[in-house]
Order: sequence, then structure tokens, then C-alpha cells
Amino acid sequence: MSLPKAFPRLVILLWLGGVPVLADEGQPVATTRTDAAGRLLNEWFAAGRAAGLSGDYYDNRDGGHSALDLTTFPQLRALPYLESQREQKKDYGPPGEIRPETVIGNASLSGPAIGGASIPRLVYSTREGLAFLSAQYLANQLYVFPEHEDHDHWVSPGVGWGDLYAVNSPYLLTSQGSSGSDLPILRAVAMTLASFRPEVKNQLRSQKLLMPVVQQILRSSLKTVENREDYLTASAHPSAFSAEIVDEEKMMRAAQAMTLQTLPPVFHLELVRESSTPTPGVDFFEGPGRESESLADRGMVIARVFRGMERERKITVRVARVQECAGRPVRIHWRILRGDEESVTLTQSETAPEATIRVKWTKPGWTAPGPLRITSRRIEIGVFADNGDRYSPPCFVTFYFLPNEQRRYDDRDRILETDYRFNGTFTDITLTSTKPWRDLYHYDKESGALTGWTREEEGKAPVEFDAGGRLLQEGGARPVRYEIDATTHRLLQKTSE
Repeated sequence: MSLPKAFPRLVILLWLGGVPVLADEGQPVATTRTDAAGRLLNEWFAAGRAAGLSGDYYDNRDGGHSALDLTTFPQLRALPYLESQREQKKDYGPPGEIRPETVIGNASLSGPAIGGASIPRLVYSTREGLAFLSAQYLANQLYVFPEHEDHDHWVSPGVGWGDLYAVNSPYLLTSQGSSGSDLPILRAVAMTLASFRPEVKNQLRSQKLLMPVVQQILRSSLKTVENREDYLTASAHPSAFSAEIVDEEKMMRAAQAMTLQTLPPVFHLELVRESSTPTPGVDFFEGPGRESESLADRGMVIARVFRGMERERKITVRVARVQECAGRPVRIHWRILRGDEESVTLTQSETAPEATIRVKWTKPGWTAPGPLRITSRRIEIGVFADNGDRYSPPCFVTFYFLPNEQRRYDDRDRILETDYRFNGTFTDITLTSTKPWRDLYHYDKESGALTGWTREEEGKAPVEFDAGGRLLQEGGARPVRYEIDATTHRLLQKTSE
């Protein structure tokens, strides 16, 4: 499976250096670190209680710009590439294929928030990207990327746009900061992988569950998670992880303590049904490739972008493919982790492991949980399985509200106005386009049915559309198609001649 190459150019942020070396699997130590964590790991390894890193690979994808020092982990091998692959830049930027090896990796590359994006925001913006990440995650591969400018609090106009991620997922790890912020988290992941008991690591590797369990360990070990119930809150599931809250030694001890009988449960999500899908060109206006609100319908993430003008979305999601190693019964928890809770209704079924979620459009801009106190435009529901001893890795259902829209509804929840040109607007070019207009909607006074809308654009005469999205002109109603200007990212309206 490969990742489409439809991503903007990535730029290096800061030189940090680091030279990978080949591993020697016969090394008597799992790490050359001499701190307390290093000594602890080597004690376990010498006693045969820790698996070490033999058979694991490291993939640096930024040309050595921010590389893990492999002399610290003498058993960890650099992921091999043919010279022809390097010439084609297949070792650079977001991974483009699923490898058969167990891999941890990173790439300290990003574009700016305006006109670009971090790697996580890029791959989260398409169905293909999220499908690739899901497959990668369930193939024993986990990567860390910095958020750079995509998860920062407001500083001044144009500096700090808040949390720009449309999705939260366990498929990768996003570090808070720019180049080098990924390395402490990557080192903690490496130390955790090395700390598993040999039989546990072999079992997880063969079942393709190694990285889901690493994610569960990392999140449950965060310094912000003070008790078991905190795992069911946003404290354990930030969009970006600061190195200061990652507890490496706690992660190592959690991995070492796991046995074949005490592994966490793992499950998938499936879409059961949802309300009618909006029609592009009528209910919303986007260019090719953005004809749907859906970013993911299955796996560990179900994700939607609020595009259509209908006020409410209704979606039913089921827990499926539950794996519990000891056959213990599991309880499913559904939790609203972030967003305007008054706009969310969560109803769990009494007869099936599923829930129906209703979300109303609300003015985005609530404060995301966590010490950064940054603006968020994402509603997020976390789903967790609980076997009484451990919680599962997280699954998420997310709804994202585009930042370049201001909407107004009437008391019957009918759209009255959508303004795309207000001051301070931010256009996320990974998900939408600049629309320099305002739409004013009209309804039949007797039936209440939509009759059309008026589109106002500065410097131009207002134009009228009928309820089917056709432009009304003297010669009659004409179909409209929408295209994206590749240079300006502006949405263009074209009519058939």
C-alpha cells in the first residue's frame, strides 16, 4: 500500500545532526545509556527478562537532520534502502509504503501553518492518508513528527492559530514543538520496545499489535494521568505530546510488567449508519477531491469534516473485532474528550456495543484541554475498552469545523448565512479553499423549503442561485462547477458555456 504524493513541499526547520550506524545484534547490552533508565533496561536484558531491540529498525526520513543516535541502541538497525530508492527520495518525508519490518521512525520536516502544514496535518486531510496510517499502525510501525506551527496558542495576528488538526488518532505521534522535539518521544518509544518481555514482544509482533500497545503504555504513563480514570479524559490524549509530560521510566516498567495474560484489549470501530450526506455544489462548495465530509469510516478512527449547511449530523458507530487475550469480558466507555458538550448528544445502545452521536454545528473556537489552553475546532469522542485491569489503546470519533466559515441559523436550525470572508479568517488549504464571498439563503414562506441563495462578493454585483445550486442568469439557470486555483488556493466558479 502506498501513500499518494499529493503533498506540498516540506521544509527543514533546524539542523540537529546525528549519524546512524549499523547494529550488532550480538551486543551484550540493549543500550549504551548509563543513566538510571539505561541501567534498568540492561539489568532486565542481562537477566533475559527484556527483549531488547533485535529485529527492530529505525527509519530517519529527514536526511539525518534530526536523527536518533543509534550508538545508544546498538541492536537497532537503520532501515535499509537501495541507492535507487534514495535517488527517488523514498527515504524522505512521509513514509510512502508499508514495510514488513518492525519500524520506529521520525521526520523533523514541516511546512508553515499558512500555505503549508506539518506532516500529521497533511496525512490527516485525506481518506487515503488516514487509510495508509491505519495500515501502517497495524503493521508494527510508528512514526513521530513535530507539529511546528499546527498546535500553538495565539500570540499575535497571524502567529498561533491553535489546534489545526482535523483528526486525533493513535496512528502516529505528534510532538509539541519543531525540529528535535520528536527525539525525546522517539527515545522513550525505543526504550519501551526494548523493555517488553521476549515472549510478550514476540506475541505482539506476530499479531501486529505492537504499536497499539505502545500507544496505550505511553498515554497511560503520561505525567498528566494521575489516576486510572484520567485515561478516559483528554489528559491522556492530546493532539501533540510535549516531551515534558512523557514518563520514559514509567513506560518501561509498564512494558516490563506485561505478561501474555495481562495485555490490554484492542478493538476497531465500524460505521453503522449516518444521516444523509450533503451534496457538493448545493450543500457546500469545494473543488475536486473534497466532495465528501468523510475522512475515515473504519479502523481506530472515524472522522468527519463539517462541510454541509445542515445544522446537525447523526452517526451510529459500533465497536468490533474486540481482542482480549485472556477472554475476559470488556466494558466499553464512550467519552466526550473535547468540544462544546452542549452541541453533542451521545446515546449508548442497551443491546449492542454501539453508540449514536448527534453533533450540531456550533461556532468553533473552544479552548482545548491541557496546559497550552489553545483554540480548537474539533469535537472528539474517545472510545475505550476496559477489561477491569487495563484500558485499550484509544479509538476516536471526530468532527472538525472549518476555520474559514461563520454561520448563522434560525430558530428552526435552517441556515441563513455563511460568511467565508470575515476578518482574521484562516484557510486550511489541506481541507478547503479561500472563498471570497458571503451566501444569504432564502426559503419559501409557506412550505419553508429552500428556494436558493444570494452570493455577495466585494467589488461584484450579487448573483442568485436556485435550490439546486444553479446560477440564475437572463438566459436561464446554468450549472456551476467549482475548481481550485493551484497558486492562490482560491475556489473558482465556472459555468458551462
